[in-house]
Amino acid sequence: MLSGHLQVKKEYYYVVLNCKHPDGRRFQKWISTGIAAKRGNKRAAEETLLDFRMNYNEYGERISDGNGSPSNSAPRKKGKSSTARTPDGSVRNAPANPYGNMLFADYMLSWLSCKEIEVDPVTYAGYCESVEKHIYPYFKEKGITLAELEAKDLKEFYRSERIGDPEHGIAGKKGTTVARYHANIHAALECAVEDNLIGHNAAHHQRPTTEKFIGSFYTPEEALECMRLAEGTKLELAVYFGLFYGLRRSEIVGLQWHNFDFEHNTFTIAHTVTTYRRKGKGKVSRYAKDKTKNKSSLRTLPLIPLFREKLLALKEKQKYERELFKGSYVKDYIGYVYVNEIGELIHPDYISTEFPKFLRKHGLRKIRFHDTRHSCASLLLRNGVSMKQIQAWLGHSDYGTTANLYAHLDLEDSMLLSASMLTTGLFRASTDHAPSTDSELTDPRHGTAP
Repeated sequence: MLSGHLQVKKEYYYVVLNCKHPDGRRFQKWISTGIAAKRGNKRAAEETLLDFRMNYNEYGERISDGNGSPSNSAPRKKGKSSTARTPDGSVRNAPANPYGNMLFADYMLSWLSCKEIEVDPVTYAGYCESVEKHIYPYFKEKGITLAELEAKDLKEFYRSERIGDPEHGIAGKKGTTVARYHANIHAALECAVEDNLIGHNAAHHQRPTTEKFIGSFYTPEEALECMRLAEGTKLELAVYFGLFYGLRRSEIVGLQWHNFDFEHNTFTIAHTVTTYRRKGKGKVSRYAKDKTKNKSSLRTLPLIPLFREKLLALKEKQKYERELFKGSYVKDYIGYVYVNEIGELIHPDYISTEFPKFLRKHGLRKIRFHDTRHSCASLLLRNGVSMKQIQAWLGHSDYGTTANLYAHLDLEDSMLLSASMLTTGLFRASTDHAPSTDSELTDPRHGTAP
């Protein structure tokens, strides 16, 4: 049976058939289903896809019914046996589940097309990156069907991605990257199971191992120096809110004036601005939404006097610049806090690219901008703030995320406290018995301390 998948175009589902010219060159044949790409229509679109796959030959030609006219069989119900004609005109029985003959690579494209209307553009762009550039090419070459896919096939794919291809200069992927591929595969196969296309999800319990992440962070002295040097620059707002509040890049750029309560000295994280690469256009676009990364990221934080004064001064400065530049002032982002002198919103990628340059220029230790968030957590932890409170401050979705990221810092402090207590308890701070120098602790000639 001819392979193919669904694709969304102009808010409608299209069938994309993988055909070939008589000389062997491949091409894709697009056919509109006439079905709107919205929730509830996926099943009907998939039935139409099946109809076209069974009634077109490999050259993209509709198979005739024997009388010279095109076959117009209606979409078949799932689980029923039906008939279809082969390119030579003979009739054959279709299997009870013809989707089982679909290549797994093609099914991933079909799943991807359906996700376009279910998730936001940023998430969808991430799916496209994983599926179209990595998952699809690998499994298309293998020729494994959806029904044939096994756990061992996925393990081999993950292994291949981790190793890379050194002979051709292709570096291996990090475990976290391959884990994202796995997440897409697992989700797609879950859909296939729910739709009774396959009996089980081969990706269950196959998640690749990932490297344990330990973020870099600044000491209090380094953090203060970084904030001092950033004052008056375009990075000032980013550095301040990153190091003190641990805000994500998207949260900083998404700050809006109406989210600040200067009367009660609080502000709320309720709007984010992210970037993504638009499919087929190659350019980076911004995506703003009144939504945070997760439910816990929607949080209200205290506005300390230092930040209050700076923000009120910035608000007056922006008012003056609007009057100064008049018609040249960009009106699209009025209401946003992080804009330049002519009202343009600071691009999220500007922070990531300029922050390392700023650190090099001033001789500061190299960290990523996201590490300002880790620095904030470190400073909170070392000043007696509990992990649960840090979770709420940073807006982590669950306690486990906070604990996994910063357990090593908690352990370091615990070890220092244990060493201090052990020293006091063992030597009792006795001037008569306690070693007076470091050498006495390690030199056996001084005997055993009581």
